[in-house]
Amino acid sequence: MSRADAIWQLDGQLLDVLTGIGAELERVEVGAYLVTLRGTRRRTTLVWLLAGEQAVAVEAFVMHVVPDACADPAALHRHLLARNLRLRDVHFGTDEVGDVFLTGSLAHSAVTSAGLDRLLGELWQLLEDEQDRLVALAYGHQLASDEALGHKVLADGAGRRPAGTPEWAPHRDARR
Repeated sequence: MSRADAIWQLDGQLLDVLTGIGAELERVEVGAYLVTLRGTRRRTTLVWLLAGEQAVAVEAFVMHVVPDACADPAALHRHLLARNLRLRDVHFGTDEVGDVFLTGSLAHSAVTSAGLDRLLGELWQLLEDEQDRLVALAYGHQLASDEALGHKVLADGAGRRPAGTPEWAPHRDARR
């Protein structure tokens, strides 16, 4: 089976499963979905699902790290690394500017209602459990006194393209 055939087949499977579990989604392109998760500590989280030859890549933006405002990025990074030791399907990471993400992958054989529900549930629960702690580690009480910083840090990352986004996917990066 060719690469394109594998992605087309997985695209249909992803659409069926995501629709079946009632996910709020946008099909950006063949094999590329943007799923919206709703929470209490964090109103919305956008999760990219990108079909590949071997697996479905998963990526969600967690928070911006503003270099001059983050007093001790090392404390944040230590916490992320320690937290990664207890995670199963997704892991924390940072990009070239230091913003925090959750990334992972799901084997083709795990693209089922149970598999995707478990993955999205783990991601959602992590964000609900960790959001306040991560912000406190990075910024302490600065957000309470700097409203503009708060808006930037807690934005949903909607404009960011995930790592490994295919060239044909629309570029929506309004932040940089």
